[in-house]
Amino acid sequence: MNHRTEVLISKFTFYAIAAFGAVMFFASKSVAQTANPLPSILSRLTVNSMAGSNEAINTSIPAQAQSMFGGLSQVNCAKGQSPASCLPVGFLDQAFGIGQFTPASAAAAVGKSLTGRETLAQATPWLGQIKVSDALAANPQLRNLLPASAFGGSQLKSSVANLQFGSIVDLTTAKLNRVPSLANTAINKFQGYQKLMTDTIPNVGNIAISKMPKVNVPAGMAILKMDAVRTKERNVRHMVMSGSDLETSKECLTNCDYIETMPIVGLPYLRGARIISGDSLQVRGGHGLLAWVNGGKEPTGIHFIGDTKLVIRNVNAKSGRATVNLNFRGCYYFFGQHCTPYFVGFPLWQLSEKYPTLPLFTDDANVSRVIRLTRPR
Repeated sequence: MNHRTEVLISKFTFYAIAAFGAVMFFASKSVAQTANPLPSILSRLTVNSMAGSNEAINTSIPAQAQSMFGGLSQVNCAKGQSPASCLPVGFLDQAFGIGQFTPASAAAAVGKSLTGRETLAQATPWLGQIKVSDALAANPQLRNLLPASAFGGSQLKSSVANLQFGSIVDLTTAKLNRVPSLANTAINKFQGYQKLMTDTIPNVGNIAISKMPKVNVPAGMAILKMDAVRTKERNVRHMVMSGSDLETSKECLTNCDYIETMPIVGLPYLRGARIISGDSLQVRGGHGLLAWVNGGKEPTGIHFIGDTKLVIRNVNAKSGRATVNLNFRGCYYFFGQHCTPYFVGFPLWQLSEKYPTLPLFTDDANVSRVIRLTRPR
């Protein structure tokens, strides 16, 4: 009679590429002959192409961190609402560097140009939501648009400083050429920009992810396809690659839905690697003063590019399908990094066991291996 013992081997970390999105592939074809798909993928994906959230998102930003998010106190997205209309720029800026765009560079990134004849309502409608004092601090030339009554001598009146710029300047009549330097002033120069919605900033939502300032593609690559779907399992520990920054390769003990993957580019070690559904397991996440947002929890998943994470949801064994969500976090820096968990997520695409679909990408795969050893009694 034999005695069977489970030995948990240390986690192996493998480095691969970070990329946003996915590329069509056919399982019957050899991936070895496939060219690097990333340029094509990244050039087609935009913030506006992301689908609405499949569940309502309602959470609070801690009081001590609100100033770092432009005074933002809440994140609220209704079910089905697109990220461009409900996810503050502070989150997308953390992931993609949206705030580094100027009105002119954002227009150029989508093949347009500013002539100067545009009204501010056309070129910079978001400026209406910025405080007057913050607008002047970012671009002093904007004082040329203010009425004389806004000043006491040469100084801005305190009663005007905290008003929204759009409340005392008619953006529908003020022309961009009256403030020539505004076209080349970065959005992140304006205090409070973090709480703006992406759809209030012209052109940014249609910029290809490949042109985002913070999107850098490493030299290596690992692309995974979904090979199998499992639901309602218990004690899922072997070959788990999903988790969080704080709980890598986190096991699932009960009611575990997950997918098994197969590498189609890079990292043969990941054959059979398991990604547990975020519907089945919440893990610890976040850092510093923002770690307790959303109860300090985030759905289990795999790291993607920058400050984003891929989460598997809606695993269905009958149809052999699952949904891939892109989850965001918000961070600020003050004597170290303070970040929320990756709790805000939006669906990107579906995976299928049976049909060619978009694959998964990861830049860091932690795998827990459980090896069964047999030894004599």
